Amino acid sequence: MEIIPEVKENHYRLEIDLASYLYDHHFEGRAILPAVEALIIMAKAVKIIYPESNVSFLSAARFPRFLALMPDAKKQTIMMKLQKGESDISASLLTAVKAKTSKVSRLIEHAFVEFKKISDFRPAPVPFRDTGKLSGACISIPSDTVYQELVVFGKAYQNIKGDLSVSSSGALGYLSGGEAQADEETLGSPFPFDALMHIACVWGQRFADMVAFPVGFERRIIYRRTKRGGSYLGRVAPKEASEKRLIFDGWIYDANDVLCEAITALEMRDVSDGRLRPPPWIRG
Repeated sequence: MEIIPEVKENHYRLEIDLASYLYDHHFEGRAILPAVEALIIMAKAVKIIYPESNVSFLSAARFPRFLALMPDAKKQTIMMKLQKGESDISASLLTAVKAKTSKVSRLIEHAFVEFKKISDFRPAPVPFRDTGKLSGACISIPSDTVYQELVVFGKAYQNIKGDLSVSSSGALGYLSGGEAQADEETLGSPFPFDALMHIACVWGQRFADMVAFPVGFERRIIYRRTKRGGSYLGRVAPKEASEKRLIFDGWIYDANDVLCEAITALEMRDVSDGRLRPPPWIRG
């Protein structure tokens, strides 16, 4: 990733590599940059500009607009705004859009996050005794069915493995660290967290009659970076479910039940205006 200062203060121009696996992530026929990759891009930019910073505590994230990837391109230019405060560094991922009737460009925000300073990395208590058991009546959904009918992405983003368990109290399943050559040094492999959001999406289709995509989260703390090819357990618990949005807490554990990531208040919404609908069978 190449980063070049712009004339405007705290703004930078980035040229990012478009690896082929990114095109397995799409929405209504368009390849779009995954939220997990946007977070990595912003974290890498922070580490380049502020090498002393810690990017393991992410806060106040939002993903207001999809960033479409240029078809068959190897690189794409985007903008980044960085702002350093006393206790955090905020980052915005932007693109410049020029109106058809004007020569003036305006910046459109696609992602935002704050990287917080943190002195205490002890995991918060979790609201269940056994990480591998759900309360309530469960259904079991094979991962092949998840990716054929519920979360229709290409192979690189099919990282729920085995059967997914879903009940009214939440959902859990085994996750892969993925096989694609993604950056795993900055925030860990992007694929387990991405698959955790797939689990939340399945829960929303089952219990909220909604095909929901992530639009932000309150907090994500990375205790141990996940790795490509690794095996993990992911779990989500719904905190709020309404006609407009779903809120989840989530956790990712390694094979020894050690907590790798904790996510608070992951927000999911229907961003298709109802064009995407759950299949009838999932609603029971």
